[in-house]
Amino acid sequence: MKTKKEYSERKLKKSLEENKEKAKAFLNDDDKMETLFQEFEKKLKLIPKIGKRASDIAVLLSMLRAYIKKQYTDIAIGTILAAIAGLIYVVNPMDVVPEYIIGFGIVDDAAVIGIILQAMHMDLNKYKKWQKANGKR
Repeated sequence: MKTKKEYSERKLKKSLEENKEKAKAFLNDDDKMETLFQEFEKKLKLIPKIGKRASDIAVLLSMLRAYIKKQYTDIAIGTILAAIAGLIYVVNPMDVVPEYIIGFGIVDDAAVIGIILQAMHMDLNKYKKWQKANGKR
């Protein structure tokens, strides 16, 4: 029998996987991507204790923007799609734990952000080195 945590993790993974298809459409539409970035940045303001991860989040958004502009493409498309899927998940008010559940609605969003940043740690470091080497930072 599955525990609540295992059920939530499975549901979260399923939701992220479903968002990868949406991510493909977003990736091909600059306006949709910019709106997604803006909505994500608004949502971040609602998540407490994000401060220590704020610089990593800024690097992630910078990397995605550079990828879209074809300035930085030294990253797997699957990684880009997974990151965009995560952003879509975070801005969706009806995700695994809906936003209207006060006190808990942003917990899963914070977890998704943490998962994205952890999974992309090496990619983000590589991007930061690229930024520095190319005078982008």
